[in-house]
Amino acid sequence: MLGQDNLEFNKQNEFIIYQGSHGDKGAEIADLILPGAAYTEQNGYFTNLEGRLQKAYKASYPPGESKEDWLIINELSKIINEKKIFNNKEELESSMLNYLNLYKEKNLTKNYSEQTNLNFFSEKILIKDNDYYYSNPIARASKTMFYCRKEKINFKATGTEG
Repeated sequence: MLGQDNLEFNKQNEFIIYQGSHGDKGAEIADLILPGAAYTEQNGYFTNLEGRLQKAYKASYPPGESKEDWLIINELSKIINEKKIFNNKEELESSMLNYLNLYKEKNLTKNYSEQTNLNFFSEKILIKDNDYYYSNPIARASKTMFYCRKEKINFKATGTEG
């Protein structure tokens, strides 16, 4: 579980590895915990809700033996496959951006009207409105997010939400 704290399932015989920064529900059921840096403790790219790629810069350094997620995965690869996936973070970012550009070019040149065998599935995604502001352990511990959640609940109670 890579930073995933809100999965709900009954653990049986699975060996669970939790890699994350704030050990919440996912860490509670883990057999092995790999301490990762929080998103505020690592430079990286994130996709916003509009699907746009955004560069983020770390605000502080990870505490103790915590490491950036890519570094943990790279070190695991060295142990398992006897080789690293990337030599450094710049190589990882360059590879990722090249992949995204190739994907973008490929999809821009496709003629979608000629494609056959397209299967579309109807999937209903349920998001609990009042839980949006509590989507991770950092948010759940935040006084600001508590007030945001409370305001959203109160707003719906007024009947003005449409």
